[in-house]
Amino acid sequence: MKRFILTILSLCTLGVVAAQNTTEADVEALQQRVEKLEKRAKVWDKLKPAFKLSGYIQAGYDYLWNEDGTKTSTFHLRRARMTMQGDVFKGEKGAKASYRLQIDFCRTPVIVDLWAKYQPVNQFGVQVGQFKLPVSIENTDYNATKLEFVNYAQVVQRLARLGSGDMTGISSTGRDMGVQLFGGFIKKDGFSIINYEVGLFNGAGINAKDNNKSKDVAARLTIQPAKKLKIAGYYHWGEADATTLATKYPAIINGWNNTKYVAYSRYGGGVDYNNKFLYARSEYIGGKTGDLTSEGAYVQVGYKFLGKCAVGVRFDYFDEDVNVEGNQINYSAAISYHPWKYLRLQAEYTRQTYNKLAGSKSGNCLYLMATALF
Repeated sequence: MKRFILTILSLCTLGVVAAQNTTEADVEALQQRVEKLEKRAKVWDKLKPAFKLSGYIQAGYDYLWNEDGTKTSTFHLRRARMTMQGDVFKGEKGAKASYRLQIDFCRTPVIVDLWAKYQPVNQFGVQVGQFKLPVSIENTDYNATKLEFVNYAQVVQRLARLGSGDMTGISSTGRDMGVQLFGGFIKKDGFSIINYEVGLFNGAGINAKDNNKSKDVAARLTIQPAKKLKIAGYYHWGEADATTLATKYPAIINGWNNTKYVAYSRYGGGVDYNNKFLYARSEYIGGKTGDLTSEGAYVQVGYKFLGKCAVGVRFDYFDEDVNVEGNQINYSAAISYHPWKYLRLQAEYTRQTYNKLAGSKSGNCLYLMATALF
């Protein structure tokens, strides 16, 4: 009996020891796995700022009715863009290297943005690739997901390359390929009071090689006396294809008949104020395309409320040829609603008026747009 009891006790003791050994081995293995996961997490934390994926889709409905009785209505997809961007490097003293790739899948997939930027100090940086020209506040500071109205102002579309009706015949979403120097001075509360951008560009639009021997030059100086207030002045010079433009704008090539390209220039300035409750922006842009002088301006103000809604009005003027009587003035009212972080709904009514502009009839436009962000 004693031998039996001793045998049972021995087996129990061996079982406890084996269990202890097994538990210790499991704990050690688990600790090793945790350490590996922590290392991977640290690596991902370092890489995460360099790989940020986002995008948005914009779909809308347009209804237009003119005084001559003509009416048009259509549903359409405006934009379907995906973006990958991030900070590749951030130094302790403020040095930073970043990049951005944006593709629009709305029709044929096209690269919209593709650039790299390095800024060793606040006063100086360099950007290369395909990006926004430093012309117009609305063009550079307000992308389609931030714009208070469904459509950009006429003068920005016609003289800053943001629309299909640009006076140069180049439709490039306000972008071009080139290199740009930038920087800021007198830093205060996280922003610089004086900012500059100056760049050299192909002048042929997006995803296109240069089509002449010259390069476009564009520059902007921005004064920011307060965090929510910007005052900017800008200039752009380049050359455009005279053959293409002569068909649409005969006045452009007066005196330029013996050349393949015509010079064009853009100059202007604006002021922008945007805080939690109010927004106000106004810009003037003028310029010459060959012998054709054009100009335009807009003024808009708006009010934000409930943290989700905004209403605004805009006066929008453009004169294609200042030497010929006639211009277009648009009066617009807009409302936007953010019911959810990833959804934005917009409506805009525009009254288009043509002052002695041959072949044009005044009319009304209703634009509806929904933006889904991800």
